[in-house]
Amino acid sequence: MKLVDSLLSSFVKMKYKRVEGMLADPIACQQELMRSFVEEAKHTAFGKDHAFDEIHTYEDFKQRVPLRNYEQLLPYIERIKSGEKDVLWKGRPAFFGKTSGTTSNTKYIPVTKDSLKNHIGGGQYAPLTYSHKNNKLAFLKGKSLFFSDGHFFEEINGIKTAPISTIGNSCVPWWYKWLRLPSDEINAIPDYKERIEAMIDLAEANDIRIIVAMPVWLLVFLRSLKSKTGKDFNELFPNFQLLILSGMDYEPFMPEIKKYINMPFDVFETYPSTEGLLAYQDRLNERGMQLILNNGIFFEFVAVDTLGKEHVDRVSLNDVKPGVNYALVLNTNAGLWGYINGDTVRFKSVFPHRIEITGRIAQYISAFGEHVTVEETEKSISETAAACSATIVEYTVAPNIKDDGSLPYHEWFIEFGQTPDNMEEFARLLDIQICARNFSYKDVVMHKAIEPLKITVVPKGGFETYLKASGKTGLQQKVPHARNDYQFAGQLKKVLSI
Repeated sequence: MKLVDSLLSSFVKMKYKRVEGMLADPIACQQELMRSFVEEAKHTAFGKDHAFDEIHTYEDFKQRVPLRNYEQLLPYIERIKSGEKDVLWKGRPAFFGKTSGTTSNTKYIPVTKDSLKNHIGGGQYAPLTYSHKNNKLAFLKGKSLFFSDGHFFEEINGIKTAPISTIGNSCVPWWYKWLRLPSDEINAIPDYKERIEAMIDLAEANDIRIIVAMPVWLLVFLRSLKSKTGKDFNELFPNFQLLILSGMDYEPFMPEIKKYINMPFDVFETYPSTEGLLAYQDRLNERGMQLILNNGIFFEFVAVDTLGKEHVDRVSLNDVKPGVNYALVLNTNAGLWGYINGDTVRFKSVFPHRIEITGRIAQYISAFGEHVTVEETEKSISETAAACSATIVEYTVAPNIKDDGSLPYHEWFIEFGQTPDNMEEFARLLDIQICARNFSYKDVVMHKAIEPLKITVVPKGGFETYLKASGKTGLQQKVPHARNDYQFAGQLKKVLSI
């Protein structure tokens, strides 16, 4: 065993050198990426349209590359789909990453052979950092359970198309496939319930030491695991050590997760997206994630309060400041340029460049001028649940505007793991929490422009039922935690008859 530990330790130190190089000079890493991207793409259609051969500095780059959302980039995407090459990046993409997102219909994000490294290589940063900094090797001696979308591909004019987790799974090195569960065969089971059953059977027969998942889908698995086996988690997996979560703020879900994972374990957070793996938690027991700055993404940042104005505060990593709420802008070696991906982040520190996700540009409620953000809803429901000895499985919030002349209100749809004893008290405390975090919301409630929030309880498994009924059973599908319209809420009510 000492020999195994020594070999693992040497392997981790060798691989971690790439992380150390990034941390030593992050600005140089980003400047080199911008320079190399422009050089690689100057002969593409996009490069010619935007005079890449005249770009020498970041100021040149900003002048020639406008900010774009997906819809504004779509004409170039359509040219790629039609069979044209050298459009956004040299050649044609190896894949399209398919995603529904939360702000648009289906998106097709180019994934090139170069950008695959963003996903596969970037995925190593969290476990490497966890092991290297904390001298923890035990989790490397067993299997990892990785939740991904089903192993199904479509084709668009010869380009394979699937969710990014499916693409990543199909391209990982052989040695990682040996360490990772489930197999491609299990991921190819069409019925999600049957796939979960097969995952449970496989997990029971293996030494699971690490799980990588989104919180909501992890809970689906944990509930099924307990129901099928009748055993406690620590009895099934006594060597379990590390949980890597992604996709949303996990704090509201952690009490419910701990009900099932009834043993000590560490938690690390990552920030994956269809565009690339963007950041990873770098400190045990401290929230905040280190941006991945040397792995195929040149980052820009726009102060959210300047979006849509004549003067947009657009900066590179060199000029970011802690505490500012930024819209994230990505430039990648898949040919995304000035791409606003819809997420908002805030720097907890610079040098090291550690961020926290604050929400989505389009995930907020401001039907009455209150501008309640996802960050405010997540922190408020988490603290209220803790105060009321309740646990949260999933939730969404929307403005309910009546047409009968009665006052509108924020309607919270909540699926509880542990239901509070007094729902009225829960609603009252939740409203207090939102008021404390958002003075504009407090103002419209106090002045009786809207009523205090109201709660609609979603039955057990309700959100999962809705996603399945809507054809959104992929593991990367997300419930929007805040919408500025009633569309999602109305569909939820209709499907669940609540």
